[in-house]
Amino acid sequence: MNSTIEELYTELRLTQIELTTTLRVKRESKINKYIEEELRDVEETMQKLESGNFGMCEMSGELLPVDLLAMIPTIKTKEDINGIYSYFRKSIH
Repeated sequence: MNSTIEELYTELRLTQIELTTTLRVKRESKINKYIEEELRDVEETMQKLESGNFGMCEMSGELLPVDLLAMIPTIKTKEDINGIYSYFRKSIH
């Protein structure tokens, strides 16, 4: 892995630990399903980094924007990106 990928993997690993710890501490929390979903996304992203499939749309196989992946590495599809862009106040295209 190159250094950027290693840094991202390390950050995701720390996030994985934090989410797992939170689930252990808050056993009866109403937000657990959301934490579990986020944990799944983080673990899937880590697997993509390991296999070399990180940064590709799961539907089309196209490359996803690197700048957006740096901010939100768990993005899966171009459709996800379009949903995210709708929250920006200014156009970033």
